[in-house]
Amino acid sequence: MPMIGHIRLGLLCVAWVAALIQVTTGTDLIELVDLGVVAFIAFVILTLSRLRHDSVLILLLLVVVGWALLDHFPDGDEWATGGRYVLIFTALLPTMALVRATASMMPSVHRTQDALAQLPASASSGGLHLAANIFGGIINTGALAILSAAIPKDADDQRRQLAAEAALRGMVTAAAWSPFFVAFAIGQGFVGKANSWIAIGIGGVTAILFAAISLPLLNRSFSGGQLRLALICLKPVLMRLLLVLGAVLGSALLFDFTALSAVVVVMPILVLVQFIRYPAQIKPIIEDTASSMRNIADDILIISMAMLIGYFATRTGAFTALVTSLYDGVIPGWFALIMTPLGMMLASVVGVHPVISSTAFLAVFSGGHADVHPALLMQAHLIGWGAGTMSSVASLSVITSANLFRVRSRDLVLGPNLWTALAYALVGGAALCLVNMMI
Repeated sequence: MPMIGHIRLGLLCVAWVAALIQVTTGTDLIELVDLGVVAFIAFVILTLSRLRHDSVLILLLLVVVGWALLDHFPDGDEWATGGRYVLIFTALLPTMALVRATASMMPSVHRTQDALAQLPASASSGGLHLAANIFGGIINTGALAILSAAIPKDADDQRRQLAAEAALRGMVTAAAWSPFFVAFAIGQGFVGKANSWIAIGIGGVTAILFAAISLPLLNRSFSGGQLRLALICLKPVLMRLLLVLGAVLGSALLFDFTALSAVVVVMPILVLVQFIRYPAQIKPIIEDTASSMRNIADDILIISMAMLIGYFATRTGAFTALVTSLYDGVIPGWFALIMTPLGMMLASVVGVHPVISSTAFLAVFSGGHADVHPALLMQAHLIGWGAGTMSSVASLSVITSANLFRVRSRDLVLGPNLWTALAYALVGGAALCLVNMMI
């Protein structure tokens, strides 16, 4: 029914605005914030009957996890505070939808697309990996849509397969350093702001090392000359993306925002600047954003449910009691740093969404339960997120990449990317172990 769809969109917009009010004013306008919570609850009710089957399964698994972890059913006050806590996550995905719609209209992005399309086949894999990592760090899966358009329409199946694999690898491993991923917001909730910012620095090194090792291994013809060509393609957008990242990080440090709060406040302001520069783009960007918001309802519910369970469990001491019952002592740091990324990757292969596995691993190993620096645990979680979303046929990133590049999801997962994800999780976790031992 079109009317229900319009109502759902309106309710989500109300929740989005309420989240912005909460970030910028705190508790000064609590009545408006609570109105946003009510709007989100109404949005959830109207969305339940429209969920995809895989989303229903994920939500049921999250309910089971919550039932197992919580020691009591939350009362009215706990539901109210939990609703306010989750409200910010209802703003993240719509914000990213707005950013993706804006990026797709930018002339600099189009110049980069054209340059990538002109790369020789031998260099396109490396170029797409690097471009996907940079674009993906800001617009996540939106990078796949932009880069798939750079593939020649007459490209054969093999080139499409290699391009899809490279773009997917680059995009998902951007989670190691980017505050724009849901993974960062989840991790920050467990390790705190200071440690999560340290993790970003570590993630930058992780992404560079992964590219330096994987590009020559997965593309034997790749050379320094091809790397130079790939970097030249990124020149039109590089400065703009650095400015975006700097604006988000700067506002977070200046106003003591979390990364999530900084993203949902700063990015609409930057989009407004783009509106002023190119007023003709306002209508198509808003229409594209509204269309995306109608399609991401499942993801909003899944993320909100995961964070609500994490919120209740960490505040009731349920995780602490669980860890104590399983292991009486401090868990070795090496076990936490290897088990987190490896466990998330293996769980994803069998269809367990990283939202579920990451919430469980972070809860068990954070808060002093494991002998590990919180920033390193955060980075292990981010590596696991990338490895998991690279290697699951149920991953939204895999499904999106397969559709856009016109390849089969099964081939995309069960090819080189499966072993790449396994190596990424194992080697990444082992490297973090060494760092943990030295500090």
